[in-house]
Amino acid sequence: MVAASDSPDNAQDIDPVLALWQEWQTAFAASNRMARKAQRLERALIEKIGFPRIAIPADEAGQPPRYATDAGEIDRLLGTAPTTHPLRQRLKHDLASAQARWTLEAQACGLTDAIEREIDADRRVDALLSAAATTPARSIAGVIAKLAIAAEWGGREPDADGHPWTFLHGALADLTAITAKK
Repeated sequence: MVAASDSPDNAQDIDPVLALWQEWQTAFAASNRMARKAQRLERALIEKIGFPRIAIPADEAGQPPRYATDAGEIDRLLGTAPTTHPLRQRLKHDLASAQARWTLEAQACGLTDAIEREIDADRRVDALLSAAATTPARSIAGVIAKLAIAAEWGGREPDADGHPWTFLHGALADLTAITAKK
């Protein structure tokens, strides 16, 4: 637990990781809220108009359809033989129309703005994550804060590059430095 000398008010004055942790908690919560909002809007848009893709006709009867979400995928699925050119052109036109409708509907329902806010919130989280990983803790409370950030982040992004190892190495170095001073 936190010692009396590491009370929240006193510890923040001596340990910058505690201030980063408070900022992290606020930013991480905002990032999660923005992600949920964008996901909710995207699900609603998919239910309303479907995902912007087109079905590629099957080669043989009874085969399930294949779908393309970009023009290159249409060419990969149908090949580039001259005999497929008219079909590929029609499908690319249909796909462009579906993508244009998606873009307009995404703007109208607020999805585009929600995604931009989510990206901004994620950038703030990433900046705080980097700062917390590289800022030396000056107290046991600071090390605990650093580990709390790693645990929260790891719960959301378990496959993130370098995490939680960056934090664990930093926390170990911090504990070694703190205990060496005593």
